[in-house]
Amino acid sequence: DVWGFLDSQESVGISPEMFREMIFPYYLRIAGSYGLLSYGCCEPVDVFWESIRTFPNLRKVSVSPWCDEAFMGERLRGQKTVYLRKPSPNYLGMGGTLDEEAVRAHIRKTLVAAGGCTLEFAQRDVYTINSDPKKARRYVRIIREEISRHWKP
Repeated sequence: DVWGFLDSQESVGISPEMFREMIFPYYLRIAGSYGLLSYGCCEPVDVFWESIRTFPNLRKVSVSPWCDEAFMGERLRGQKTVYLRKPSPNYLGMGGTLDEEAVRAHIRKTLVAAGGCTLEFAQRDVYTINSDPKKARRYVRIIREEISRHWKP
């Protein structure tokens, strides 16, 4: 009855074979304790997808800025697992001015890659908005506009 969460940021840089042998068997055992599982944080999950996809209770997978979005969209399209997109924190957290066109392009790339998937956005790892709450509100508005114009579920 409880959602679980697993990630393996520490495994960035190891081979899929090493992940499958040294990490995945333990994660599989832990994941079995949960009702449903959310997997991934900032690591590129596409590298280990062949293992990760075998979690029987996997319902959400993080598609971070370091992940191959198109690859994950192809794998999750039409599946019951949610494509959890974590946009780059740089657009919102870096600099005093929001680069609106860059944000739009970044979000559109996700909308195209995740077409046909169940999509969720979660903005994380933003530690400052440079004392400008309007910047954050505008950022959210841009994402909503792009979804309304370009999303094809």
